[in-house]
Amino acid sequence: MVALLTLSLVGTMDHAGAARAGQGPDAHRWATAGGDQGFSRFSPAAQVTPANVNQLQPVWKFTTAGLHGRWSATPIVVNGTMFAALPDGSAVALDPETGKLMWTFKEPGSRGSVRGISYWPGDATHGPRLIHITGSHIYALDPETGKPVPGFGGDGGFVDIGKLQPEKFRNPPAQFTSPPLIYDNLLIVGGSTNPYQFANNGPRSDPHAFDIVTGKLVWTFHLVPEKGEPNAGAWGSDWKDRTGPSSWGLFTADAGLGMVYIPVGNASNVYLGMDRPGSDLYSASIVALDAKTGKYRWHYQVTHHDIFDYDLAAPPTVLDLNVKGRKVPALIVVGKTGMMFILDRRTGKPIFGAEERPVPASSIPGEHASPTQPFPLKPPPLAKLGMSRSDISTVTPESNRYCNAIWDKEGMQDTPMYGPPKLNGATLFMPSNGGGAGGVWGGVSTNPQTGMIYVNTTNYPSFQRTVADPSSPTGYKIIGAYTPFFDQYRLPCNNPPWGELIAINGNSGDIVWRRPLGESEVLGELGKYTGAFNVGATLATGGGLIFATGMLFDPAIRAYDSRSGEQLWSARLSGYAGAPAMTYIGKSGRQYVVTSMSLSPLGAFPDAETALVAFALPRPGDVPVQWKPAPKAELAKGAVGPTTGSTTPQLEGARTEVPNVPLPTRIEDFAAAPGKKDFVEMCTACHSVTTVASRRRTRSEWSAVIGLMRARGAPGDDAKAASVLNYLATVLGLENPK
Repeated sequence: MVALLTLSLVGTMDHAGAARAGQGPDAHRWATAGGDQGFSRFSPAAQVTPANVNQLQPVWKFTTAGLHGRWSATPIVVNGTMFAALPDGSAVALDPETGKLMWTFKEPGSRGSVRGISYWPGDATHGPRLIHITGSHIYALDPETGKPVPGFGGDGGFVDIGKLQPEKFRNPPAQFTSPPLIYDNLLIVGGSTNPYQFANNGPRSDPHAFDIVTGKLVWTFHLVPEKGEPNAGAWGSDWKDRTGPSSWGLFTADAGLGMVYIPVGNASNVYLGMDRPGSDLYSASIVALDAKTGKYRWHYQVTHHDIFDYDLAAPPTVLDLNVKGRKVPALIVVGKTGMMFILDRRTGKPIFGAEERPVPASSIPGEHASPTQPFPLKPPPLAKLGMSRSDISTVTPESNRYCNAIWDKEGMQDTPMYGPPKLNGATLFMPSNGGGAGGVWGGVSTNPQTGMIYVNTTNYPSFQRTVADPSSPTGYKIIGAYTPFFDQYRLPCNNPPWGELIAINGNSGDIVWRRPLGESEVLGELGKYTGAFNVGATLATGGGLIFATGMLFDPAIRAYDSRSGEQLWSARLSGYAGAPAMTYIGKSGRQYVVTSMSLSPLGAFPDAETALVAFALPRPGDVPVQWKPAPKAELAKGAVGPTTGSTTPQLEGARTEVPNVPLPTRIEDFAAAPGKKDFVEMCTACHSVTTVASRRRTRSEWSAVIGLMRARGAPGDDAKAASVLNYLATVLGLENPK
C-alpha cells in the first residue's frame, strides 16, 4: 500500500514554511537529523541498489583539523548545502558534492556538541535560519554566511537556556545535547539532567518552545506535573526543587495533528526511588503536546517508577499503517527495555495491545517498585529480557571461565526483566541500560511506502551495587553504576547475538527477519556471526537498502538488503561511525551516503581520524580518498580469567588490572595529588566518581576519555585537561598505580 504521510505537503500549507521545510522524505535533501519531522530515517533515493551497492567508493572526506573526539551528529542537506555540528560545538557549511568547507561558526571556548543542527525555511518577512546549540546557548545563524542573525536572543545574539533554571542549579551548567525540533515559527528543545542523575534535588529539564524570530520563550511543559496540572501527584508529593526527568533526546512532530512527541528520560535519583513512591510521571514516557501551545494531549509510560534507568531518548517515529484494512496513524516507540510499542499517535493507545504483567518486588526497605510493567503483545521482545547463569557466554572456554568468575565474585543471581536493585550482591540489568532497541538514542528507520520498520538492537548485561549510606536522602547509594558485564576482550558475558538488525512489518506487528549486526572481529571467523555492541540508528532507502553504523568495536559502515537482511557491502573506517548515516541526491544527480568516523565512547580506536566521509557509485575523474583503517583487533595471549582487582575487563586481554589496589568509590578516597581539584571539577560534572573510576586505564586511554568528556561538554581548557590527564594517569593508571 502507498502510505499517506501525515507529514507530507498535503494539508500542511497553513503552517508557515512547513511545506518548504521538507517534512516528508525527499531524495534531494536530508532536512533534519532523522531526515524529516517524523524521523522516518528514510530517503526515496534509489540510485544505489542491492545490485550495485558493492561498488560504493569514498568520493570526498571532510576532516576536522585538530579535533579528536566522539562525533554523533548527523549532517543535514537543504537547498544544495550541507550543514553539520562538529564535536567541539562549532557549526560548518559544506559543499555536499565535494565536502569543501564554505564557512565555520564557533563560539569562543568549547561548549560541547549536539547530535545535529536544525533548519528553518523562513516566512514571508524573514529569511531562512539555522538553529545551532552549543552548551546551553541557542544561536540563529544565517545559512549563507554562518553569522548570527541580528535580533535573535536580544543583545547577546543567543538564547541562554541555562538561565531558565534556578540559580542554585546552574553549576554544573545545564546540558543540551540534541538539536531543536522546528515547528511552524517555533523551535522546541529539551535538555539533560545528567549532572544530577544521582541527586534528589536539582533542575528540571523541561521542554521549552521559543519564537524562532525573536528567541522569546513561548511555552514550557513541566515533566514533573505541578499542582492543578494533569497527572499531578505521581511522585508522591509536590516537591519544590524535585529533580525532574530529562528530555535529552530528539523530538518528533506531526503537523497534520498539530502535535509534538517528546521522549522523556529516567527519574532521579537513578535506581533509588524511596522518596518518589508513585509512578513518577512523566519519566520513561512518550508525551504528546499541542505543538503551538505546549498543552498536554496524552502520554504513554513504558516503565513505571523507573529504578532501572530505562529512559526513553530515541525519537518516536511517525508512520502510517494499514492494519486489517484500516488506515492507522502510528507512532513507533523503542528504548532501553528492548521492546517496541506501536501506538496510535492520536491517542497513545497501543495498536496491537499491551498488558501489565507482574514483576519482582524490591527487597530494599522503603523502595516502592511498581508491581507491574507494560509489555506489548506485538511485536515480541526485540532484545533478550533478563539473564540467568545459564546464559553466560560459551563462545570460548576462556570467556566462559572469566564471566563465571565475575558472577561468583560479584554475588550475581539469576535476574528476570525488571529485577530491581538489591542490597546483597551485584544487581544485573538485561538488557543493559546502555543497550536495548534503537541504539539508546537513535530510534528506528522505516519505509513509509510499505510500512516496514527496521531497528538495531544491542544485547549485553550491566551491573552495579547498592550499599547503605546514612548521609544519602534515600539511605543508600550506588557503586559502579553502568559497569558492563564484559569478558577480558570487551565482549558481552551473555551468549550472542550481541547486536541484531531486525525488520518488522508494522502493518501486522510481525518480525519478518532478524540478522546479526556487525562483527566481533576479535573472535576471528566466529565473530562474523555474533553481531556487535552498537548504538546510533539505521538508514533505509528507496533503493532497497539498510545502512548501519554505530558499532562501538566494529569500525565500519555496512549495507543490508532490506528484503532479506543479507549483508551486501561494508567499508572499514579509521574509527567509530557514531553519527547515523544519511543520504541525498546532489545537484549533479548523484546519490551520496555520508557517515562519520571518530573516537569510540569506550575508548576504542584512540588514533581515529575525526571526519565525515561520503560514498557514491564511481564516476570518471573521481579522486581517490584515503584514510588509515582502524587496526584489526586480535585475541591476546594468556588472559583466561579475572584478576584480583578487576570487575571491568579490558579489550587488551594480556594487560591485567593491578591486584589488591581497590578502586576509589568517593571523592575523599581519591589520592591527594596535583590535579585532583581539576579532576573533580571536570570529571564529576556529568557522572558520579564511581562511573569515572569504574576501571584503570593506560595514559593513552585516559587521554581519549578526557577528549570525549570535553567533546560532550565537560568544563575545562587545554591546561585543565592536561592537569586531569596527569592526575588520572598517576592515580588510576595501569602503568604506575597508587
